Amino acid sequence: MRCFATALASGLAVVLAAGCGGGPPPAAPAAAPSEAPASAPSDAGAAPAGSVDAAALEALTAEEAKSGNCDPEHQAALEKLLDDVEANVRAKTEDGKPIKVESFTKRVLALSEAARGIQLTLSGKGTQVHVLAFSPKEVSLDVLAGNAAATTMRSSYKAEVTNGPATISLPKIGGPVPLEGDSREIEMKPGTPLDVRMRGQGCAGVVVFSKS
Repeated sequence: MRCFATALASGLAVVLAAGCGGGPPPAAPAAAPSEAPASAPSDAGAAPAGSVDAAALEALTAEEAKSGNCDPEHQAALEKLLDDVEANVRAKTEDGKPIKVESFTKRVLALSEAARGIQLTLSGKGTQVHVLAFSPKEVSLDVLAGNAAATTMRSSYKAEVTNGPATISLPKIGGPVPLEGDSREIEMKPGTPLDVRMRGQGCAGVVVFSKS
């Protein structure tokens, strides 16, 4: 019988013996050390682009809720979102005319199941007040006008002031990170104290503005 060689894809050859003098087959040549593939540059701690690491997001917001402080990167991302919301509100028109914004307040807070909020006294002559909240986790609002619960409805501006679905960029979590939200629209007298109470998990941004 004859001996033959089969070429492997790696370029090495293994000799197969089949009755060639009955001797053991020659030892295969030692494999050359393979080159490790070049690794792509990595951003330490960053999640893959285009995906959201749900476990990392849960850990981040749970820690914020526990400590009462926002992660600096998360806070900066929400502050940028609120700046964009303010610019969009001030640029809005109704019946071809710019709306008149009487007052505008924006804050970033670390939320938990215990209610946390802001107290304002609105100036100007407008009576229509809008409260909008945004967070990567579910967020809820309650509003008091003076000492009584305000009669509210969902704000018509919530879907309009973010130019599409609200998202933020958090490289450690991945992204874009979609935001949950809640909103209220209130009719109240200028000068009446407004108490906005919020619950949720982790850092959230809120804007309050009145218009005439």
